[in-house]
Amino acid sequence: MATNPPVFIVGAGRSGSTAFHHAFARHPHVSWVSKILDVLPSGERLNSALLRGLDTPLIGAAISRGLIEPGHLKPSEAYAYWERIAPGFSEPFRDLLATDLTERTKSNLQSAVSRLTVDGRPTPLIKITGWPRIGYLQAAFPDAKFIHIVRDGRAVVNSIMQIDFWEGWRGTKGWRGQDMTPEQSARWEASGQSFVTLGAMELSDMFDAMVTATTLVPSTRFLELRYEDLCDDPAGTFETVCEFSDVELTTGFKQAVIDFGFRNTNDKWRRDLTSLQQRQLEAELAPHLTRWGYELAFGDAAT
Repeated sequence: MATNPPVFIVGAGRSGSTAFHHAFARHPHVSWVSKILDVLPSGERLNSALLRGLDTPLIGAAISRGLIEPGHLKPSEAYAYWERIAPGFSEPFRDLLATDLTERTKSNLQSAVSRLTVDGRPTPLIKITGWPRIGYLQAAFPDAKFIHIVRDGRAVVNSIMQIDFWEGWRGTKGWRGQDMTPEQSARWEASGQSFVTLGAMELSDMFDAMVTATTLVPSTRFLELRYEDLCDDPAGTFETVCEFSDVELTTGFKQAVIDFGFRNTNDKWRRDLTSLQQRQLEAELAPHLTRWGYELAFGDAAT
């Protein structure tokens, strides 16, 4: 069975990549990893059976109408599965680079992605969040394509701080960034050890790694999308995505994307945070906000 180059969805957590992933997974020609492999990392045959079932008239129609949508049938990052294939992949303390990839892991990854595809769905679609891991993945898949979903970092940090697995409340022992630089440490102390500032520093480290990683991939194999633009024009955005990914924009898929119901909730950070916290957040993220075209709320006061 012929397999097309894999398409990796990358980006910081809470950036809208899950919604994008779930929508893209509705395309009839892509294969993806389900939550089955979260629970049963060795359950590749069950995952394949699920994908084949989607293409049967009875099950496919029931799912498309929302009559069947058990949790395990949803697309997933399935880190338990990838950790089994590539030890250290799920939670490295820094970005993974080409020089971190062993020959054994390279072979494991290539075999795994090949096994994930089923007849009629030749394009593997894989989502990861956090560190981009682009250099590492490109070393395993030289023809891979990458779609970076970026979102207003102020909304991202506000969302991250409300999830139960964010450990920034433990201070630098819990954050997922690299070791603090002296400059970062000084800014954090000056902020009164603000948790908002710490969350922004963590995200900034992820953004820095993404900016570096994008230079490793030819422009023909890297697509960057703002989540806000996706919400404004889902059909137009996915027209670009399908062309980039070399999959057909079918009439049915286009309608599925329109019906998906993307929502932009970026304004929550303004309601949820105090004026001081908003300023601290923007001060730390200002360079990245400007880079991706987000307007600063506090202008020069934030820099």
